Amino acid sequence: MEVESKFRSPGNDKVEKALGKLGAELVCEEETEDVYFQHPNRDFGKTDEALRLRKKDGVSELTYKGPRMRMEHTKAREEVTLRTEDPLTVQRIVERLGFKEFMSVHKKRRNFKYDKIRISVDAVDDLGEYVELELITEEPKRAEALIEQVRGELALTDFEPRTYLELILDMNARNEKK
Repeated sequence: MEVESKFRSPGNDKVEKALGKLGAELVCEEETEDVYFQHPNRDFGKTDEALRLRKKDGVSELTYKGPRMRMEHTKAREEVTLRTEDPLTVQRIVERLGFKEFMSVHKKRRNFKYDKIRISVDAVDDLGEYVELELITEEPKRAEALIEQVRGELALTDFEPRTYLELILDMNARNEKK
């Protein structure tokens, strides 16, 4: 089970300085393209599911994300991931099964590790800067407490419950109304 919490960043440089003071370790830097797919017979928006193909550095991950279990400042959901070195073949298989490419999200990410928590400092195209705190666990309540502790240490206050995909869809809907 993935338990995560997302916050609007008070400034990625500021967050990274705080991570350095805590002794967090920079694990990697990456640029990703997340391609989301529509199911041929089911509205993932209504079922709160997602099928995502993440492309990064010559490797890709196809991930099914189950419905979210919401807690106070975190969300937990089942994730099933297949890693491959051939994203085009994976995308071709998914499309042959009737899924349609829906939208892409591009971001630059710096991943840190602090204790058991992965901290992603993101710059998302068209959205801005965000920080995600994530833990893989079988105990969502305990993970929520650990994430809350780190959130406080990093002075993250602007909780964002929506996914990047939802944020982009909301932004596009607002722009269409103008």
